[in-house]
Amino acid sequence: MNIYEALSKDHREFERLLDRLLEASKANDDSWKSVLDELRRGVIAHAHAEEAVFYNALREADQAKGAVAHSYMEHATAEAEIRALGAAKMVDANWTSMIEKLRKDLLHHIEEEETRVYDAARQVFSEDEANQIGAAFERMKTETAKGGDSIVASTIDLIANLLPPRLTNSFRKHVNDARTHAA
Repeated sequence: MNIYEALSKDHREFERLLDRLLEASKANDDSWKSVLDELRRGVIAHAHAEEAVFYNALREADQAKGAVAHSYMEHATAEAEIRALGAAKMVDANWTSMIEKLRKDLLHHIEEEETRVYDAARQVFSEDEANQIGAAFERMKTETAKGGDSIVASTIDLIANLLPPRLTNSFRKHVNDARTHAA
């Protein structure tokens, strides 16, 4: 599966989960918890793997720099919104309107990515490279999901993914070494 198919498959799942979460926000039960949990885990693993594998490969290309930088920002915003939802529900702070904003923001990001970012990537990557990036994305997403979706892990991934690609592996190695020595 190439990177475009892999990302789009996840996007369709996130759209489905956002619709379910919006429905659950209006119900008078706790069905929202499992939906929000699934959405949070999925979006965070997807975003971190996408940044590490797809965006880092793509941001080296001049024609994609602006679109990729914008996409990093949208990922950070979406993650913050998703994390805020769990706490907001506990205090009933405009919860449904927060879900509607998250839904609007994620659908906007998906639309931009599937047009602007994919178009730029198709100018840069061959079909074989797109397939290799797709496979690497799936592996990275699985590994990221195993690490959980803690704020610390998210911050480390965000920093690593924003570093110049030549420094990313070194940074991750130093963080892993520090974790091993601390344990």
